Amino acid sequence: MVPTNGLTTLQRQSIADRVGDELRRLIITGALEPGQPLNEKDVADQLGVSRSPVRAALQRLVVERLLVAEPHKSVTVKEFTEDDIAEIYDARVAIETHAATSVMSGGREPVERTARLLHDALHAISEALVTGDRLGLVQADLAFHRELVSCGGNSRLIEAYGLLSAETITCMTWLEVARPSGGELLKEHEIFIDALKGGEPAEMARVIAYHLTGASHNLSASSPAERSQPTGASATSWIRRSS
Repeated sequence: MVPTNGLTTLQRQSIADRVGDELRRLIITGALEPGQPLNEKDVADQLGVSRSPVRAALQRLVVERLLVAEPHKSVTVKEFTEDDIAEIYDARVAIETHAATSVMSGGREPVERTARLLHDALHAISEALVTGDRLGLVQADLAFHRELVSCGGNSRLIEAYGLLSAETITCMTWLEVARPSGGELLKEHEIFIDALKGGEPAEMARVIAYHLTGASHNLSASSPAERSQPTGASATSWIRRSS
């Protein structure tokens, strides 16, 4: 038997994973526009890979609800409606409230540990505000909330929240134009942390609902005409141009 002591896991990413990451990036940044069809063969040809990993990547993005598949047709980039946004944020409220309640039920130690992690995540939001990195700000904002969910410890809710994350980032990147100012945004998240440290589940639930409902309203108020439009990306050469 070959000894295994001391071996570490080799991190490898399949071609399908790399294709999925690239397509997800293009969707999130808007280089692939809402409603744009994606042909499996065209994607494979432009990326220089076989159709099999492309097919697997497209299926994964359908599961993530970034793409829509219709029988006997090409998949298309998801167009998020007001109903979609409401459902995404309702789900986030439910999951984050459950996570916060779970943290609080453990007593002061898990509450203080989670608060410290959230403060670290808040620092990343502050840095993104300073640099003016819009996508980085969106990612840092969502990372703050993912930290809370992770601290809740429910593996299935963590996985479910992960699936919501790509949809959330895409919506926030495409649609949100009525974002609070930097100071207001930081204050909102500080209130979030203070509510957790307060240890009152009802108050924490109120803060979560208020925070996420406000974000949902901002997204729904953004019209398609106000979405960030991609630059230099055409339907035939979007992959090469964005690489």
